[in-house]
Amino acid sequence: MKFIYPFVFFIAGLLLLQNAHAQDRAYVHQIVNKLSAPNMHGRGYVKQGDLKAARLLASEMEKAGLKAFGDEYFQYYSFGINTFPSKMHLQVDGKKLRPGTEFVISPAATTTKEAFDLVWLPDTVSSIESAINLIDTIAWKDKLVVLPRGMTQAYRRGLPGVRGVVVPMEDNLWWHVSGARNPSGKLNIMLKADQLPKDAKKIKLNIESEFIENHQTQNLLGYIPGQAEPDSFFVFIAHYDHLGRMGKNTYFPGANDNASGTATVLDLASYYAANPHMAHYTMVFILVSGEEAGLLGSFYNSENPLFPLENIKFLINMDMVGTGSEGLGIVNGKLFPDQFALLDSLNKGNAYFPDLRAGGESCNSDHCAYYLKGVPSFFIFTRGNENREYHNVYDTPNRIPFTRYEQLFGLLTDFVTALQTR
Repeated sequence: MKFIYPFVFFIAGLLLLQNAHAQDRAYVHQIVNKLSAPNMHGRGYVKQGDLKAARLLASEMEKAGLKAFGDEYFQYYSFGINTFPSKMHLQVDGKKLRPGTEFVISPAATTTKEAFDLVWLPDTVSSIESAINLIDTIAWKDKLVVLPRGMTQAYRRGLPGVRGVVVPMEDNLWWHVSGARNPSGKLNIMLKADQLPKDAKKIKLNIESEFIENHQTQNLLGYIPGQAEPDSFFVFIAHYDHLGRMGKNTYFPGANDNASGTATVLDLASYYAANPHMAHYTMVFILVSGEEAGLLGSFYNSENPLFPLENIKFLINMDMVGTGSEGLGIVNGKLFPDQFALLDSLNKGNAYFPDLRAGGESCNSDHCAYYLKGVPSFFIFTRGNENREYHNVYDTPNRIPFTRYEQLFGLLTDFVTALQTR
């Protein structure tokens, strides 16, 4: 049965003034700056970056006055992960390149101190399949194969029969750690195209990896009790982890991905803690780790919930919300058309964003673990050209303007109230 919303614009009007100064932009910037700082080590698995971030976040939850589901906000779990805590050196024909800006190496790589001959494939190669057809698995088994520019799928997957691949890139280099749980030793490399001369003959590597078999990490959960239906829940969630370090001197700040979503969840938590009368349902705030390694924290929490998942009225996951000039993307918007229609009506009624774009099902962020358990949920991200940095060393706090942060906060809190009063 379709929802009927004759009250939507009335609610939106009432809440506009209330929400106009409820959010705290300065606080959000402060949290993003702290989470993205060098002493957080990219909130990954080197130098306890994720634990340092978690301690900061727990302190913020306590300051806000959130209740814990047990003795503390932490929910512990562990997983195996490959890391690069120290040496990360690469030379092309004797010229040293800088990690992060001039090259990145696959997270599946293992400790290597060796020089490799390069074999260049022709520029006519356009797919992994066509590259495989050209490989001489006997003559090339200990060599690195240079592919045409931009073949990032080969960087992710590698090629059989060779030690690794080299993919030149015109744009800023990106890294990932989703392949770090099962290190294969493949030496897949992306590097800036202008750092690889067409006559290059050798790449020399001196890298050190460390596989941590049981890296302990933690999710954080806090809540504000509901005033009318305390046994029903509305959930805001974001992942606070990022890529960590690739060698001793290179870290990935992760300001937009996802210090921005983490800070927004904390700001919402502070708002509902200061205005408990707005919590019709129990408001739950979850910050998970392990997202970059494969949505590990959210799946662990969904399999080991601290409150009944079947009582969740709705869940909103926020991942990369530092822009907004073009609007919002709403993953799962097409799967929950009634809730999307409500969100869209509130947006239009208050002219928050120029456009809300409803997406289909996608298991690309932390909503997925709960959606697969039957929890109605959206994954919300902002859209806009004001920042396009992703998974690179340039995702820094000064590059995310939070273009429409007040509007995002207003839309989210309006949505909560509209669901609670329908």
